[in-house]
Amino acid sequence: MAVGQQPVGAPGGAPGGAAAVAADPGVAVPQDPRLVSAEVARSGTRMSVTVRYRIDGAAIGTVPTAWRAVAGSREAWRLGTVAHGVKPVVVSRGVYQFRARARIGAGTDRSGGFCVAPDFTAIGQPAVAVACMGGAPVARRDLVAYVPEATVFGDSVGATFDWVPGTREGAATGLSVRYDLRVCRRLIAAPCPPGPPSVLSSVRSLPGSLGDVAVINVGYNDWGATYDVGRVMRALRARGVKRVVWMTLRETQSSSRQINQRIRAAARRGGVRGLGIQVADWGAASRGRGWFGADQVHLNVAGGWGLAAFTRREIRKAVAWVRDHRDP
Repeated sequence: MAVGQQPVGAPGGAPGGAAAVAADPGVAVPQDPRLVSAEVARSGTRMSVTVRYRIDGAAIGTVPTAWRAVAGSREAWRLGTVAHGVKPVVVSRGVYQFRARARIGAGTDRSGGFCVAPDFTAIGQPAVAVACMGGAPVARRDLVAYVPEATVFGDSVGATFDWVPGTREGAATGLSVRYDLRVCRRLIAAPCPPGPPSVLSSVRSLPGSLGDVAVINVGYNDWGATYDVGRVMRALRARGVKRVVWMTLRETQSSSRQINQRIRAAARRGGVRGLGIQVADWGAASRGRGWFGADQVHLNVAGGWGLAAFTRREIRKAVAWVRDHRDP
């Protein structure tokens, strides 16, 4: 696929300068498309997209539709086109289903959040929702100039996002978030069964970019004596992370209090050279809430949504810090 630098919202009709395409005359002009579902995935230099729109009154047929995938640039802090083309969009029972696979350019200037924007200009509907990797869809006009990218590391508390529908998307709205959530995970030490990788191991081995922001929400299976914040921070720095959000634990046992002391002490020292810590006080944010099971640690459905909102707020705070401290 051709790689261009046309920013989102730039004039010129179809993406990449492609001419507008004509609709199949057998397909009725749709009205008010509504996004039914969106899946945007990325693996290394490849991305795949499946989006579905409900368009009432549309007949069965095929509509050639221009599309483009956009990504943030760490250098320019703007969105640029990384792939584009024209694909047939199949209409069946009032639903437009669009699927595409694209190869994207490698390099740090293609490591921001990825979104896809089908352009339905040819059928009279250009302003459809834009689907971003990991987050809820947003209108094209509301798409920010840079889609921040983050990686969230969690244990069984964070893994609440795996069983409370919508919480992953809720935590990632307007962002591009990659999740690495593992039950029985520990920060560095060997895990309890079923034996997931430690945070340190995942930081070192996960392919692709971790983004500008990393979130650590791990510690309930750990001991204070083995909770080595500095070691993980050095590994994150080596992966190019610019800011670390470190969530405190609810202090239901002495080990949790010791771990919180270690987190706050590391933050007071400034993290490690070139990488600071933003302490996210989950204990304070969740105090007095009916979000927990009997152990006052693991979450119910309401707690899952509370954690999603808290995570999103803390990531956005970290993103603002990165923007304010970026190189001129």
